[in-house]
Order: sequence, then structure tokens, then C-alpha cells
Amino acid sequence: MIDSISCLCGRVEQEVLLQQEADPSVLRLCHCDECRSVTGLLFSSYLILQSSPETFEGLVKYEQSSDINRWFCAVCGAHVFAQLKSRGLYLTASGLLLKKALETKLVQHWGIDDTRDGGLSPSLPGVEATDKVCWAKSGQIHPQAVPQRQPRPLNHEIRKNHSGTDNKLLACCHCRGVQFYVTPPDASSFDASSPWPDLLVPYHSTSSDNPGDVKWWLRCQATKYLAGTCACNSCRLASGFPIQTWAFIPKSNIFTSKGSPLTFDMKTMQRYGSSPGIYREFCNRCGATLFWHCEERPAVIDVSAGLFKATSGARANDWLEWATGRVSFAEEAPDMTLIQTLETGLRAWAGQFTSC
Repeated sequence: MIDSISCLCGRVEQEVLLQQEADPSVLRLCHCDECRSVTGLLFSSYLILQSSPETFEGLVKYEQSSDINRWFCAVCGAHVFAQLKSRGLYLTASGLLLKKALETKLVQHWGIDDTRDGGLSPSLPGVEATDKVCWAKSGQIHPQAVPQRQPRPLNHEIRKNHSGTDNKLLACCHCRGVQFYVTPPDASSFDASSPWPDLLVPYHSTSSDNPGDVKWWLRCQATKYLAGTCACNSCRLASGFPIQTWAFIPKSNIFTSKGSPLTFDMKTMQRYGSSPGIYREFCNRCGATLFWHCEERPAVIDVSAGLFKATSGARANDWLEWATGRVSFAEEAPDMTLIQTLETGLRAWAGQFTSC
């Protein structure tokens, strides 16, 4: 089956030949630690190719392990291809397909055990793979890649909150080129403002005004931050995957690993201007999606939720309240069946996703 793929900037547009034996209506999601940290999302999703891609021009290669290579766009950061060397397979990121009318009939899950809380899998009913270990676990860890199970300690004193637990949420990409942490909501979190009140639509020509200065990013009586899912074309083509997961954090509550305020020039961080005044950052070594922010709302940053290393699990429920009412920009999704399944699942699992 021949299809076309393209990233957000369009630099890597090309035709690909999908494996004939593979059923494209089966969406295979991997929630393992490696897939989350190398993409920045809560899962990765690939389709098997029948042969090697026609070209890797315009792509950056990341050697995740001795057996796994991944390629992402050098300009916009979209994940494009993966290679399983021991099995002689190439794969393409499922969110980049342009021609095929997608309709997911079955969701298959890998790596759920790594999440400790199920990640996004409870809201996407499906079957767990019999080989629970993700293909990305095979092979020896490449020197570029650092195991994620035990994050490196930060170089500053760890402060404690009233409960006696560490009052920071650590975050980093797979190669550790970008490391930062988030602090709990405080007085500075209320200083941020948004010109629109909609929870999950960062900008749209029909977005309404916010005359009441609603602080929608603060939840659970301002003890947590809002997080949600997005299916817009830009997020899909910028990541390579069909569902982006964002946490909305005031910039005043994000710090570099050295304890200084967030700046957008950390080590391997690279910026892509996806629209006038709208910016996306990704790691230019491993390709992880990092941030979305814009000039109209500079004090609230969208942080890609797969970067978080919460002790509670992949969803970081002790820090985040997940929106379950809808998926942002659901109308733009090429696979409406998948998004409808996700919206139904989010509502059904609202208690687990929104506990305060």
C-alpha cells in the first residue's frame, strides 16, 4: 500500500510503501519509558514499511540503542522513521500519513507496565500485546541515551512542601540534552494571563475573549495544573503522532536543571516557528517534543507531558488534572474513529484522570 507522508514544515514529504501484511486499521501504541521520553508524548505509534524509505534527506538520525535508530525532521522536529536493525524492519510515524482515510478498528498497547498508572491507555480501550516489552527495549543502550528509570539528581538543594515530599516535577528528554523541573502553583501562577478562556485551544480565529481573566490553567483549587489532549493538524505533523498531550504551566513555575528561570536556549533545544508569533521547541539530538508557546500568551507554556518523571506515573496525576470533556481540535483529526474512542474513554475514566 503506497501512501504519502509529510512533517509540519513539509521538508520530508515523500511516498512510503506500507507492509502489505500489516493491518493499518490496527493502531499499535507503545507507552514505555523510552518511547515517551524520546517523543515527549505519552505514547509512540508506528506503521511497518515494506522496504527502506526512499530517502533520509532532511532528517536527523538518533541512535537510541544498538538495535534502534530513529529519524526526525531537522527543521520542525517531527518523528518520521524508526529502524529495528535486528529484525530488518523500517517503520514510519503513524501521524504523518496524508492520503489514507484512517479508521482505527483496534488499539493494541505495549509498555503499559512502565507507566505505573496506565498513561493514556485507560481512555483508549484495546488489547494489551502478548509481548508486553516494547521493541524499543531490545538491544544495548547507546552511549547517547541515558536510562530514564532513575533521573539524575539536580545540582541544587531540594526544597520540601508541607507534605514532606519533593516539591518539583522533574522532566527531561531521552538524551538528557534538555532537563528542567516544574514547581507547584504559587502566587506567581496567578500573574499569568490569557487573552482567551478556552482550556485547550491555544489559538483560533474564533477564540473568544477572556474579559474575566480566568486562570484556566490552575485546577483543583490551584493545587494542580491543567493537562489535555490535542488532535490538531499542527501538533500531529510536528510530533509525527496522532494525539499530542500538553500540560499548561506558567512560565514562572518552570526552571532549568540548575534552578534558573526557563529560557528557550537550553543545550540541545531547537525552535521552530510554526506560524507568525507561534513557537515550538524540540530536542535536536533525540527529537523529543518539548514546548509550545506564543507571543499572545507568553506567560503560560504548553509542556509536552511525556517528558515528566512523576513518581505517581506517566499522567503525573499528583500534579495534573486532565481535561476529559473533549479532545482539542478533534474536528481536524484524519482518524475520527480514534478520536471519538479517546473522547468516550476520557469521559468514562474521568474519575481517574481528574481526581483532586
